[in-house]
Amino acid sequence: MSKGATAGAAFQSLINHVNASYERMGRAYITRKAVPGKYIAGKASNTGEQGHITLAEYRITKQPILQRQFVPESKAEPDYGGIIHPYGQAIFFDAKTTKRNVLDFDNLHAHQIDFLIRAARMGAMAGFLVEFSSYDEIYFLPITIVESWREKQNRKSIPHLFFAENLPEAKPAPGLLFDYLAAIQNQSYENTTRHDYQR
Repeated sequence: MSKGATAGAAFQSLINHVNASYERMGRAYITRKAVPGKYIAGKASNTGEQGHITLAEYRITKQPILQRQFVPESKAEPDYGGIIHPYGQAIFFDAKTTKRNVLDFDNLHAHQIDFLIRAARMGAMAGFLVEFSSYDEIYFLPITIVESWREKQNRKSIPHLFFAENLPEAKPAPGLLFDYLAAIQNQSYENTTRHDYQR
């Protein structure tokens, strides 16, 4: 597993803990989506080299398995989805973590953006929960802001400075490692269309 994947898994583990706390508090029911994919089983071949078979093939051939590896497939939905109490508003977001002082657009996948835009148009709270690990800060980035920034063809990222100046940080709260729902409720969009930040 790469360092980036490890960091992402650690951030998702924290989010899962916060979401479990939200449910216990009666504030929201938000879950991590299952990742579609399949397990690939390693096998020994006649040449001594390791090949791969699917589990379905294994059930038929009964060849000896040396190892199993989960191979995720492309997914259309973001990492998390759920309902915010008391009004039943839907929420969808993908979790992103970065050690850099920018959030690169290359890290925001087209299928995620498309899903979130469509969900927002139907009234859902939609965006990205972004961790700047070097700053130990977490922000909720609405998809409407991503849309606005991506329209500026000369931009390839959104700098940390924009987050710090325009979006409330998801800070710790009683019983919570960080409270991203409170950060969402405290958001103001007055200056969020500015793009004149230095990379």
